Amino acid sequence: MSVAIEMIPAIEVRSSSPATTATWFEVRREDLAVWNDVLLDSDTSLYQYPFWNEPYRPLWVTPRYLAWGTQDRPLAFVSILTVGFGPAKIGLVFRGPACVQSLCALCHVAIVELLDWARAQGYIFIRFTHSDPQVLSQLAACGHAEDSDAFPYFLDYPVLSPDYIVTQSDDEEQTLASFDREVRRKLRRATEAGYEFHSEDSPEALAKAWPLYQDCARRKQFRLERPLSIYMQMMHLAQPHNCVRLYSVHLSGRMVGSALVFRDGTTAHCQLAAFESEHRQAAVFLQWHAMRDMYRLGTRRYNLGPGPGTLARFKQQFCENPVSYPGPLTVVLKEGWFRIWRKWGFPMAKGIRPTLRKFVSRMKR
Repeated sequence: MSVAIEMIPAIEVRSSSPATTATWFEVRREDLAVWNDVLLDSDTSLYQYPFWNEPYRPLWVTPRYLAWGTQDRPLAFVSILTVGFGPAKIGLVFRGPACVQSLCALCHVAIVELLDWARAQGYIFIRFTHSDPQVLSQLAACGHAEDSDAFPYFLDYPVLSPDYIVTQSDDEEQTLASFDREVRRKLRRATEAGYEFHSEDSPEALAKAWPLYQDCARRKQFRLERPLSIYMQMMHLAQPHNCVRLYSVHLSGRMVGSALVFRDGTTAHCQLAAFESEHRQAAVFLQWHAMRDMYRLGTRRYNLGPGPGTLARFKQQFCENPVSYPGPLTVVLKEGWFRIWRKWGFPMAKGIRPTLRKFVSRMKR
């Protein structure tokens, strides 16, 4: 594939090194806020945004950001979450790399140069996930690649479980007509019961609502995978770009349900949701008003997330056919080191995963 660079309008984004021809250059941390805005004008996934990845630093995961093109005309972007240091690094790329220009397509040269850069930086392998199987095929064609997950310990979105994604339209009635007919009845009953919908975007609002999420997690026996501090920092960084909302349902002035939703340029993603057990009937009311509010912010798609267990029945009311994604792809960059990882590192990391997950989920509650 080729990229018509001359047709791409200039974007003023600085890098840590000069570039006059198309190449990968590392983005400076002081420029990350600008890049959040750049990505909002593209189809780039939420999981590539700096505001999403920067808060992982306290978890011993270091984000590194690269752009491909020239300093004044970047064409592609990738965020690599890095575990390890020196010559023993592991890279995790969620739904990337991504084009940041509508006329751009990832070319073979760009992908080869990305892997060359990672190899020179000491990466043993990089685990890629992507919603576009063609991108994964291009990566696999550039060397030793395995259709497996060599680091299944840090997942930001389901690569095996499908997502329930609602596609909305301007006409609310048309959107409602695409749902199960029970949705209208539940909305009417919630309104008659006196439930009220609220919207906020401050990290402090999440801190106040956090006990509701903790109680719900204990009741339903699931783990909150990220500490409150991580979500609060994500909200803090997303707030200036109008990319986050904490929605809630109140009854008689008291919060009884809540949902944390982030958005990228095309899709809103419901990351967390919780209700008091006696107010679960307000869940449809909350999600309906949340998705319409996100639509007004410019996102046509609303991702309810995966639906394990009984959640599938609830989410199927809005989306009968969930979206499945390609599995992860591991691109090997250092053969000898990778064999050592497979023999010793992988089993050891797998053994301590439950303890590590429990420790991380309890950090800075």
